[in-house]
Amino acid sequence: MNQKNPLGLNSCFLDLDDPIELFKLWMDDAKKSELNDSNAVSLATSNNSFPSVRIVLLKDFSQNGFVFYTNLNSQKGNELKENPKAAMCFHWKSLLRQIRVSGTVTQVADGVADQY
Repeated sequence: MNQKNPLGLNSCFLDLDDPIELFKLWMDDAKKSELNDSNAVSLATSNNSFPSVRIVLLKDFSQNGFVFYTNLNSQKGNELKENPKAAMCFHWKSLLRQIRVSGTVTQVADGVADQY
């Protein structure tokens, strides 16, 4: 993944210099066309042996990353403690669009989690 294209977007969709800005535009479109859970995203983790995927809800995003919440003692939470690398895939069927994101997961600050 390079600095110019951290979302791994196909270059034909990079009309903007900032891929997060493009994600925002696409998310805004999804909120209008995907009536249920436009913020649903597949999250893939691994315990260093087997991959595991499930749907979570995106709560926020910015240049700093994508925010979702989970129980730290769940299977997902335990896998992220063991191996903090993860991948996400947003799929908006009605728009015929998807975006893949991968990187290292870190916990949000306690104050941010407490606000949630």
